[in-house]
Amino acid sequence: MLTFERTYNEQHLHSGIRYVTPADRHQGIDRERLDHRKGSYERAKRRHPQRWSDSTRNWEVPGSVSLNLGKLQKVERNEQAA
Repeated sequence: MLTFERTYNEQHLHSGIRYVTPADRHQGIDRERLDHRKGSYERAKRRHPQRWSDSTRNWEVPGSVSLNLGKLQKVERNEQAA
C-alpha cells in the first residue's frame, strides 16, 4: 500500500490538476512547473506554428479540486439537513 501511495502522490501526473503530482500541489511548486510548461509550449508554437491549429493547453493553476465531488456534495447536503 505504501508503494501505491508514494507512486500516486509523488510520481503520477494527474489530469485534474494539470498534469502535476499531488505532492507538487501540496508543496506549492505546481505553479512553477506549470509556468515552465506553458513557456515550453509557447516556444514550440513559435518555432513550429504549422503544427498548431489552435492555442496551447491551459496551463493555469486550477482552483479547488476533489477526488469524489459527488460524495462531497452528498456530505454537505447531509450536514445542512442535520
